[in-house]
Amino acid sequence: MPAKPRSYASPLRAESAQRTRRAVLEAARELFLSAGYVQTTIEQIADRAGVSRPTVFSSVGNKATVLKELRDVTLAGDDEPVPVLQRSWFQEAFVEPKPARSIQLHARNVTRIYTRYAALDEVVRQAAATTEELAGFWTTFEGQRKVGAEAFIDSLLGKTPLRDGLARDTAVEVLWVVGAADPYLRYVRDCGWSADSYQAWLAQTLCDALLPTAARPRVRLWP
Repeated sequence: MPAKPRSYASPLRAESAQRTRRAVLEAARELFLSAGYVQTTIEQIADRAGVSRPTVFSSVGNKATVLKELRDVTLAGDDEPVPVLQRSWFQEAFVEPKPARSIQLHARNVTRIYTRYAALDEVVRQAAATTEELAGFWTTFEGQRKVGAEAFIDSLLGKTPLRDGLARDTAVEVLWVVGAADPYLRYVRDCGWSADSYQAWLAQTLCDALLPTAARPRVRLWP
């Protein structure tokens, strides 16, 4: 019986495909941020990336998929297939035993993410409001953020009671709302705050909102 030919993935071919994908996503990022999602076309993305229109589809997908993939990569900071919630730097806030320090690390993580992602979040939200195909994506994205908030609050509850009278579900909602991208954009982009100032504000706000008095930092994080 003749031997079957071996199938293999050429490392050079895979590397080339990865470079093409990154070029497409970077081109899309520039166009989405400057012109908006609706106004940007696949042709413009292809031209900016220096590839053909069919290559955009084969390397990433249609325009909605490009935005979704771009969101995932920007949130994580790279294109490794590891969810943000499972990243070692993100998990530091969960394994930290001191409640206030845990919140400070969470504020650091949120700031780290929004430094690269907040402007794109606004693009996604606006696109979802005008594009039916993306409305479900936005609902899913916000649901994922809610799951992250639930995981962090449950982790916090393993270290300390919550502030007097604060129910677990309300604490999740507080974290989900206060930790959204919109406050970051308003403070940093619109008011001119530094990312460090936003991080200190977020940490102080969450400590005051979530922790009992005895567990709050003795030194104020924010004036």
